[in-house]
Amino acid sequence: MIKFSVSRLDKEPIELSGTLDEEFVALPENDDYRAVSPLAYELTVAKVSGGALVQGSCSMTISGICGRCLEPVETEVTAPDVELFIDLEACGEEVDISEDIREELLINLPMNLLCDEDCAGLCLECGNNLNKKECSCGKKSSGSLAWSALDDLNI
Repeated sequence: MIKFSVSRLDKEPIELSGTLDEEFVALPENDDYRAVSPLAYELTVAKVSGGALVQGSCSMTISGICGRCLEPVETEVTAPDVELFIDLEACGEEVDISEDIREELLINLPMNLLCDEDCAGLCLECGNNLNKKECSCGKKSSGSLAWSALDDLNI
């Protein structure tokens, strides 16, 4: 858990850093992602008028399948600019910001994992991984097969 003491915050800003187990993030079971490293965080909590300002970053490594070529891939997910305002009047002596940090990381999950930004994906006809081997299927058609049916429309 990521917690800080309100009474300690009255005296000075608080530095929070550490790691939390992969289970902490609790990615949805139907998701294509799996956490493979602990969540690392480095945060500073400072008292501001009426509350506390939490600033810092957090990151972890996830694994999954490339959205283009279906190969396994690992990538680091980072929330580089975490900024949270905590209303201290609504809190007790100790404030737990674990769920807020988890949400910051989840917001930064990619829509599709990619092994490389330039991933060529799979051939639409034969299914070859075009990153590993070129095929002659794609050379037969002049454009994308996904839109070829539109060529026959008479407008």
